[in-house]
Amino acid sequence: MEEWLLPLQQTVPLLQQAESVAEIRKGHSTDRKYRVDLAEGGSVVLRMARYEQAEQKEKEFAVLQYMQSFGVRASKPLDFGVRKQLGICYMIVSYIEGEEAREVLPTLTDSEQQEIGFQAGRDLARMHQLAAPATISAWAVRCVEKHQRYAEAYRSSAVQFKDDERILAFIERHLSELAGRPNGFLHDDFHVGNLIVHNHSYAAVIDFNRYDWGDPVHEFVKLAFYSKEASIPFCNGQLAGYWNQQEIPDSFWTLYNVYTAMAIFSSLIWTERTIPELLPDMMKRIETIVEEHDAFTRLIPRWYSWIK
Repeated sequence: MEEWLLPLQQTVPLLQQAESVAEIRKGHSTDRKYRVDLAEGGSVVLRMARYEQAEQKEKEFAVLQYMQSFGVRASKPLDFGVRKQLGICYMIVSYIEGEEAREVLPTLTDSEQQEIGFQAGRDLARMHQLAAPATISAWAVRCVEKHQRYAEAYRSSAVQFKDDERILAFIERHLSELAGRPNGFLHDDFHVGNLIVHNHSYAAVIDFNRYDWGDPVHEFVKLAFYSKEASIPFCNGQLAGYWNQQEIPDSFWTLYNVYTAMAIFSSLIWTERTIPELLPDMMKRIETIVEEHDAFTRLIPRWYSWIK
Protein backbone atom coordinates (compact mmCIF):
# COMPACT_ATOMS: atom_id res chain seq x y z
CA MET A 1 0.00 0.00 0.00
CA GLU A 2 1.23 3.51 -0.82
CA GLU A 3 2.78 5.24 2.20
CA TRP A 4 0.39 8.18 1.93
CA LEU A 5 -2.77 6.09 1.68
CA LEU A 6 -3.12 5.00 5.31
CA PRO A 7 -2.75 8.51 6.83
CA LEU A 8 -5.17 9.80 4.20
CA GLN A 9 -7.71 7.16 5.17
CA GLN A 10 -7.38 8.18 8.81
CA THR A 11 -8.15 11.86 8.15
CA VAL A 12 -10.72 11.84 5.31
CA PRO A 13 -14.24 10.91 6.50
CA LEU A 14 -15.29 9.21 3.25
CA LEU A 15 -12.17 7.05 3.25
CA GLN A 16 -12.72 6.03 6.86
CA GLN A 17 -15.65 3.99 5.54
CA ALA A 18 -13.37 2.03 3.19
CA GLU A 19 -13.82 -1.71 3.16
CA SER A 20 -11.38 -2.35 0.31
CA VAL A 21 -9.08 -0.27 -1.89
CA ALA A 22 -7.92 -1.40 -5.34
CA GLU A 23 -5.76 0.51 -7.80
CA ILE A 24 -7.24 1.31 -11.22
CA ARG A 25 -4.49 0.87 -13.78
CA LYS A 26 -6.34 1.78 -16.97
CA GLY A 27 -5.71 5.04 -18.80
CA HIS A 28 -2.69 7.24 -19.46
CA SER A 29 -3.30 9.83 -16.74
CA THR A 30 -0.44 10.65 -14.37
CA ASP A 31 -2.98 10.55 -11.52
CA ARG A 32 -2.97 7.49 -9.28
CA LYS A 33 -6.52 6.13 -9.22
CA TYR A 34 -8.16 3.78 -6.73
CA ARG A 35 -11.58 2.22 -6.45
CA VAL A 36 -12.71 2.40 -2.83
CA ASP A 37 -15.56 0.10 -1.81
CA LEU A 38 -17.43 1.48 1.21
CA ALA A 39 -18.61 -0.57 4.17
CA GLU A 40 -22.17 0.73 3.88
CA GLY A 41 -22.34 -0.11 0.18
CA GLY A 42 -21.39 1.71 -2.98
CA SER A 43 -17.99 2.78 -4.26
CA VAL A 44 -16.02 5.95 -4.91
CA VAL A 45 -12.88 6.75 -6.88
CA LEU A 46 -9.88 8.30 -5.15
CA ARG A 47 -7.58 10.24 -7.49
CA MET A 48 -4.19 11.33 -6.21
CA ALA A 49 -1.77 13.81 -7.78
CA ARG A 50 1.42 15.58 -6.73
CA TYR A 51 1.11 18.47 -4.28
CA GLU A 52 2.43 20.84 -6.98
CA GLN A 53 -0.66 20.08 -9.06
CA ALA A 54 -3.11 21.15 -6.34
CA GLU A 55 -4.25 24.37 -8.03
CA GLN A 56 -4.82 22.60 -11.34
CA LYS A 57 -6.68 19.74 -9.67
CA GLU A 58 -8.90 22.07 -7.67
CA LYS A 59 -9.94 23.68 -10.95
CA GLU A 60 -10.69 20.23 -12.36
CA PHE A 61 -12.87 19.55 -9.31
CA ALA A 62 -14.74 22.80 -9.98
CA VAL A 63 -15.25 21.74 -13.60
CA LEU A 64 -16.93 18.55 -12.40
CA GLN A 65 -19.23 20.68 -10.25
CA TYR A 66 -20.17 22.74 -13.32
CA MET A 67 -20.84 19.53 -15.26
CA GLN A 68 -23.29 18.40 -12.58
CA SER A 69 -25.13 21.71 -12.83
CA PHE A 70 -25.44 21.25 -16.62
CA GLY A 71 -26.87 17.75 -16.23
CA VAL A 72 -23.85 16.00 -17.74
CA ARG A 73 -23.65 12.33 -16.83
CA ALA A 74 -20.27 12.20 -15.13
CA SER A 75 -18.72 11.31 -11.78
CA LYS A 76 -20.07 13.45 -8.95
CA PRO A 77 -17.35 15.47 -7.19
CA LEU A 78 -17.46 14.53 -3.50
CA ASP A 79 -14.30 15.84 -1.85
CA PHE A 80 -11.05 17.61 -2.62
CA GLY A 81 -8.11 18.19 -0.33
CA VAL A 82 -4.39 18.88 -0.03
CA ARG A 83 -1.90 17.15 2.25
CA LYS A 84 1.35 19.11 1.96
CA GLN A 85 3.11 16.89 4.49
CA LEU A 86 2.39 13.88 2.27
CA GLY A 87 3.26 15.74 -0.93
CA ILE A 88 -0.14 15.08 -2.49
CA CYS A 89 -3.53 16.47 -3.35
CA TYR A 90 -6.56 14.24 -3.75
CA MET A 91 -10.02 14.16 -5.26
CA ILE A 92 -12.87 11.80 -4.47
CA VAL A 93 -15.63 11.27 -7.03
CA SER A 94 -18.48 8.82 -7.40
CA TYR A 95 -17.74 5.50 -9.09
CA ILE A 96 -19.52 4.83 -12.39
CA GLU A 97 -20.66 1.24 -12.86
CA GLY A 98 -20.05 -0.23 -16.30
CA GLU A 99 -17.36 -0.87 -18.89
CA GLU A 100 -15.40 1.19 -21.39
CA ALA A 101 -17.48 1.88 -24.48
CA ARG A 102 -14.48 0.87 -26.61
CA GLU A 103 -14.71 -2.68 -25.25
CA VAL A 104 -18.49 -3.02 -25.26
CA LEU A 105 -19.61 -1.34 -28.50
CA PRO A 106 -18.43 -4.09 -30.89
CA THR A 107 -20.65 -6.59 -29.02
CA LEU A 108 -23.84 -4.53 -29.41
CA THR A 109 -26.32 -4.07 -32.24
CA ASP A 110 -25.87 -1.13 -34.61
CA SER A 111 -28.95 0.58 -33.18
CA GLU A 112 -27.62 0.22 -29.61
CA GLN A 113 -24.24 1.62 -30.67
CA GLN A 114 -25.95 4.52 -32.41
CA GLU A 115 -28.11 5.33 -29.37
CA ILE A 116 -25.08 5.28 -27.07
CA GLY A 117 -23.38 7.70 -29.44
CA PHE A 118 -26.48 9.89 -29.53
CA GLN A 119 -26.60 10.19 -25.73
CA ALA A 120 -22.85 10.86 -25.61
CA GLY A 121 -23.34 13.64 -28.16
CA ARG A 122 -26.08 15.20 -26.05
CA ASP A 123 -23.73 15.21 -23.05
CA LEU A 124 -20.97 16.78 -25.13
CA ALA A 125 -23.34 19.57 -26.16
CA ARG A 126 -24.18 20.17 -22.49
CA MET A 127 -20.48 20.41 -21.61
CA HIS A 128 -19.93 23.04 -24.26
CA GLN A 129 -22.23 25.46 -22.43
CA LEU A 130 -19.31 26.35 -20.16
CA ALA A 131 -17.45 29.41 -21.47
CA ALA A 132 -13.71 29.88 -21.00
CA PRO A 133 -12.47 32.26 -18.29
CA ALA A 134 -11.70 35.76 -19.58
CA THR A 135 -8.02 35.16 -18.87
CA ILE A 136 -7.76 32.46 -21.57
CA SER A 137 -6.17 33.80 -24.76
CA ALA A 138 -7.92 33.61 -28.14
CA TRP A 139 -8.33 30.09 -29.48
CA ALA A 140 -7.11 30.89 -32.99
CA VAL A 141 -3.80 32.25 -31.68
CA ARG A 142 -3.13 29.21 -29.49
CA CYS A 143 -4.22 26.70 -32.11
CA VAL A 144 -2.20 28.17 -34.97
CA GLU A 145 0.93 28.53 -32.84
CA LYS A 146 0.68 24.90 -31.75
CA HIS A 147 0.19 23.71 -35.32
CA GLN A 148 3.15 25.69 -36.60
CA ARG A 149 5.40 24.17 -33.92
CA TYR A 150 4.37 20.65 -34.87
CA ALA A 151 4.56 21.32 -38.61
CA GLU A 152 8.12 22.56 -38.17
CA ALA A 153 8.99 19.52 -36.05
CA TYR A 154 7.46 17.24 -38.69
CA ARG A 155 9.56 18.74 -41.47
CA SER A 156 12.66 18.05 -39.36
CA SER A 157 11.59 14.48 -38.62
CA ALA A 158 12.65 11.33 -40.43
CA VAL A 159 9.05 10.08 -40.29
CA GLN A 160 7.02 11.04 -43.37
CA PHE A 161 3.75 9.97 -44.97
CA LYS A 162 2.05 10.27 -48.35
CA ASP A 163 0.32 13.56 -49.24
CA ASP A 164 1.90 15.38 -46.29
CA GLU A 165 2.72 18.62 -48.11
CA ARG A 166 -0.67 18.60 -49.80
CA ILE A 167 -2.34 18.36 -46.38
CA LEU A 168 -0.12 21.06 -44.87
CA ALA A 169 -1.12 23.33 -47.77
CA PHE A 170 -4.80 22.56 -47.10
CA ILE A 171 -4.37 23.64 -43.48
CA GLU A 172 -2.61 26.87 -44.47
CA ARG A 173 -5.42 27.78 -46.89
CA HIS A 174 -8.01 27.46 -44.13
CA LEU A 175 -6.30 29.02 -41.11
CA SER A 176 -8.43 32.13 -41.53
CA GLU A 177 -11.50 29.98 -40.69
CA LEU A 178 -10.29 29.85 -37.06
CA ALA A 179 -10.61 33.60 -36.49
CA GLY A 180 -13.34 34.44 -34.01
CA ARG A 181 -14.13 30.84 -33.13
CA PRO A 182 -15.61 30.41 -29.63
CA ASN A 183 -13.46 29.78 -26.58
CA GLY A 184 -15.36 27.21 -24.54
CA PHE A 185 -14.86 24.15 -22.41
CA LEU A 186 -13.20 21.15 -24.06
CA HIS A 187 -13.10 17.73 -22.43
CA ASP A 188 -10.24 17.25 -24.92
CA ASP A 189 -10.24 13.46 -24.60
CA PHE A 190 -13.85 12.65 -25.50
CA HIS A 191 -13.75 9.23 -27.14
CA VAL A 192 -14.90 5.66 -26.59
CA GLY A 193 -12.04 4.97 -24.15
CA ASN A 194 -13.41 7.59 -21.74
CA LEU A 195 -17.10 6.75 -21.98
CA ILE A 196 -18.84 4.17 -19.81
CA VAL A 197 -21.58 1.80 -20.98
CA HIS A 198 -23.79 -0.10 -18.52
CA ASN A 199 -26.55 -2.56 -19.43
CA HIS A 200 -26.27 -1.73 -23.15
CA SER A 201 -26.80 2.01 -22.48
CA TYR A 202 -24.64 5.10 -22.20
CA ALA A 203 -23.78 5.70 -18.53
CA ALA A 204 -21.28 8.55 -18.28
CA VAL A 205 -18.17 10.34 -19.46
CA ILE A 206 -15.06 10.11 -17.27
CA ASP A 207 -11.49 11.45 -17.00
CA PHE A 208 -11.73 15.23 -17.19
CA ASN A 209 -8.06 15.65 -16.27
CA ARG A 210 -7.03 16.78 -19.76
CA TYR A 211 -9.70 19.46 -20.12
CA ASP A 212 -8.86 22.61 -22.04
CA TRP A 213 -10.52 25.68 -23.55
CA GLY A 214 -11.15 26.29 -27.23
CA ASP A 215 -13.36 25.67 -30.25
CA PRO A 216 -16.00 22.98 -29.52
CA VAL A 217 -15.52 21.53 -33.02
CA HIS A 218 -12.04 20.43 -32.00
CA GLU A 219 -13.58 17.72 -29.78
CA PHE A 220 -14.64 15.78 -32.88
CA VAL A 221 -11.07 15.04 -33.95
CA LYS A 222 -11.29 12.06 -31.56
CA LEU A 223 -13.96 10.52 -33.80
CA ALA A 224 -11.46 10.18 -36.63
CA PHE A 225 -8.55 9.05 -34.47
CA TYR A 226 -10.17 6.70 -31.95
CA SER A 227 -13.94 6.27 -31.82
CA LYS A 228 -14.38 5.40 -35.50
CA GLU A 229 -12.07 2.39 -35.07
CA ALA A 230 -14.46 0.95 -32.48
CA SER A 231 -17.85 1.84 -33.97
CA ILE A 232 -19.04 3.83 -36.97
CA PRO A 233 -22.69 3.73 -35.75
CA PHE A 234 -21.50 5.29 -32.48
CA CYS A 235 -19.75 8.11 -34.36
CA ASN A 236 -22.80 8.86 -36.48
CA GLY A 237 -24.93 8.77 -33.33
CA GLN A 238 -22.61 11.17 -31.50
CA LEU A 239 -22.86 13.70 -34.32
CA ALA A 240 -26.65 13.32 -34.49
CA GLY A 241 -26.94 13.78 -30.74
CA TYR A 242 -24.68 16.79 -30.62
CA TRP A 243 -26.60 18.52 -33.40
CA ASN A 244 -29.93 17.26 -32.01
CA GLN A 245 -30.64 15.52 -35.33
CA GLN A 246 -30.41 18.77 -37.30
CA GLU A 247 -28.49 18.75 -40.58
CA ILE A 248 -24.82 19.50 -39.95
CA PRO A 249 -23.63 22.71 -41.66
CA ASP A 250 -20.70 22.71 -44.09
CA SER A 251 -18.89 25.18 -41.83
CA PHE A 252 -18.64 22.47 -39.16
CA TRP A 253 -17.12 19.98 -41.59
CA THR A 254 -14.58 22.51 -42.84
CA LEU A 255 -13.34 23.13 -39.30
CA TYR A 256 -13.47 19.42 -38.47
CA ASN A 257 -11.22 18.76 -41.46
CA VAL A 258 -8.75 21.48 -40.51
CA TYR A 259 -8.45 20.25 -36.92
CA THR A 260 -8.21 16.60 -37.96
CA ALA A 261 -5.50 17.45 -40.48
CA MET A 262 -3.59 19.39 -37.82
CA ALA A 263 -3.91 16.48 -35.40
CA ILE A 264 -2.19 14.17 -37.88
CA PHE A 265 1.07 16.08 -37.47
CA SER A 266 0.83 16.67 -33.73
CA SER A 267 -0.11 13.02 -33.07
CA LEU A 268 2.72 11.72 -35.21
CA ILE A 269 5.38 13.88 -33.56
CA TRP A 270 4.01 13.27 -30.05
CA THR A 271 4.07 9.50 -30.63
CA GLU A 272 7.58 9.61 -32.08
CA ARG A 273 8.85 11.55 -29.06
CA THR A 274 6.87 9.87 -26.28
CA ILE A 275 5.98 6.29 -27.21
CA PRO A 276 8.01 5.47 -30.35
CA GLU A 277 7.15 1.78 -30.06
CA LEU A 278 3.57 2.73 -31.06
CA LEU A 279 4.68 4.72 -34.11
CA PRO A 280 3.77 1.94 -36.61
CA ASP A 281 0.23 1.84 -35.19
CA MET A 282 -0.08 5.61 -35.44
CA MET A 283 1.17 5.56 -39.03
CA LYS A 284 -1.52 3.01 -39.96
CA ARG A 285 -4.16 5.15 -38.26
CA ILE A 286 -3.01 8.25 -40.13
CA GLU A 287 -2.99 6.42 -43.47
CA THR A 288 -6.60 5.39 -42.84
CA ILE A 289 -7.64 8.93 -41.90
CA VAL A 290 -5.99 10.39 -45.00
CA GLU A 291 -7.76 7.80 -47.16
CA GLU A 292 -11.17 8.36 -45.53
CA HIS A 293 -10.88 12.09 -46.16
CA ASP A 294 -9.31 11.81 -49.66
CA ALA A 295 -6.29 13.73 -48.34
CA PHE A 296 -8.81 16.38 -47.19
CA THR A 297 -10.14 17.11 -50.66
CA ARG A 298 -13.62 15.89 -49.63
CA LEU A 299 -15.77 17.81 -47.17
CA ILE A 300 -17.37 14.89 -45.32
CA PRO A 301 -15.47 11.71 -44.32
CA ARG A 302 -16.42 8.48 -46.07
CA TRP A 303 -17.67 6.82 -42.87
CA TYR A 304 -20.32 9.46 -42.06
CA SER A 305 -24.03 9.02 -42.79
CA TRP A 306 -26.75 11.38 -41.61
CA ILE A 307 -29.24 10.00 -39.09
CA LYS A 308 -32.71 11.49 -39.52
